[in-house]
Amino acid sequence: MFITEKGYESLTQEQKARICNGAGAANDWRSAFIPNTIYGLDCTEVFNIHDYAYHIGKTLDDKKRADFAMLQNLLCLIEPSGNFITRFLRRARALEYYSTVCELGTAAFFVSKNHG
Repeated sequence: MFITEKGYESLTQEQKARICNGAGAANDWRSAFIPNTIYGLDCTEVFNIHDYAYHIGKTLDDKKRADFAMLQNLLCLIEPSGNFITRFLRRARALEYYSTVCELGTAAFFVSKNHG
């Protein structure tokens, strides 16, 4: 079971399509090069949960909580999958995704939020 923000499970497909886009920031051309898979493991749902958390979050503490939840969700998804080597490589990549959103995700978090 994944860590989610209240309301995620009740999103309609249309709402999910509008809010969530998998790995990478929406409206950033570089996102086309960020895979939703980690060594063959589909992580789209984890990234969509993270997108929703960014969508409803208001503060930097909300962003930090969303980023950490993404890491925990990735690790929960990875743990029962593959063999020892595959899990090791996937965990290392999950840490890269986490580090990246921690360091570079602030602009994506605050896009379209009212600062006034």
